[in-house]
Amino acid sequence: MTNGDEVRFGILLRTRRVRGESDAEVFARTLALAQRAEALGMDDLWVTEHHFHPTIVSPSALALASFLLGRTRRVQVGTAVTLLPLHSPVHVAEQAALLDQLSGGRFVLGVGRGAPSADYEAIGRGIDHWHDGLPESLDLLRASWCGEVEAASRLHQFRGVTPAPVPRTRSGPPLYVAAGSPGTIEHAAHRGLPLLMYFDKSAGAKADMVAMHAKFATAVGRPGTGYAHAGAFYAHVTDSPGRARELMLRQARALLGGADRTRLLIETPEPAGPPPDENHVQAVADRLVASQPVGDVETCVRHLLRDLRATGCTRVLLQVELDSDQCDVHGTLHRLTAEVVPLVRAGLRGAAGQGSGDSAA
Repeated sequence: MTNGDEVRFGILLRTRRVRGESDAEVFARTLALAQRAEALGMDDLWVTEHHFHPTIVSPSALALASFLLGRTRRVQVGTAVTLLPLHSPVHVAEQAALLDQLSGGRFVLGVGRGAPSADYEAIGRGIDHWHDGLPESLDLLRASWCGEVEAASRLHQFRGVTPAPVPRTRSGPPLYVAAGSPGTIEHAAHRGLPLLMYFDKSAGAKADMVAMHAKFATAVGRPGTGYAHAGAFYAHVTDSPGRARELMLRQARALLGGADRTRLLIETPEPAGPPPDENHVQAVADRLVASQPVGDVETCVRHLLRDLRATGCTRVLLQVELDSDQCDVHGTLHRLTAEVVPLVRAGLRGAAGQGSGDSAA
């Protein structure tokens, strides 16, 4: 049972360009939100990596994390995610170790594959590496933190090189694997690494993923429990049910549409069809309204408690930038930190205490 004091709450920064903003304006807005989140007591900031995207301005999660670490003092800053197979894993390991050292241990590395997109042809080693490169990249990354790059020389033709600096954090900074498929869950579990799960998964689906992770880990002799899994959510505090549904309809259309990324995909299961019909959009919005912490305080608390109790996640990533109105964004951030998070922590403490009492009895 997760204890409320163990859970870290953070925000996922979108760096999305709105209303014709310049790149400089996007980054200024992102920094202002990040600093406000730290001032209000949030534990973490998370940043993303996107290439060739028409509206998201974040081609390097590592560089953006470095900037935010330099402009904050207390919060941990993580990547959600660095597209590991797209880059040299040894270079990623060096940069992560450097950020771990410079920040005094405040850096967290989340990695994943992303979509099978043109990124892998324009920047990486081709689409085959999107398919097969994650396990090799994970092993090289972790070996680099231990000074064992020579062990991987057969793969990358290194001879006796030792990456520097060594991480400040023993065995390297915290490492998360973004997962959505059984194969990726298995890769994480076999290496004893926690999962990072996203908005499209319900509490039940996330719980199934955690159970699968435990099964895979146990099968190779690793502990099946005790992992600091992470979950991402859309989050907005509003006392208007209509407003909550409006925001989730917008996100449903974004999830189902994705027109600004589809053109970059290399692999598609079938030719692009017509836009999703309105009934499908409404059904997805219904699921989001029923699962995400979007609505009044009571609704936000109930949905977060349900998810955290089902999954045991100890890191929460809240995407609060669901509207272009920055007053609205900062307002919901304030209500989350002042009203929602304390009640979620209290609810988890109560459940953990009740569970201990039941066990003792």
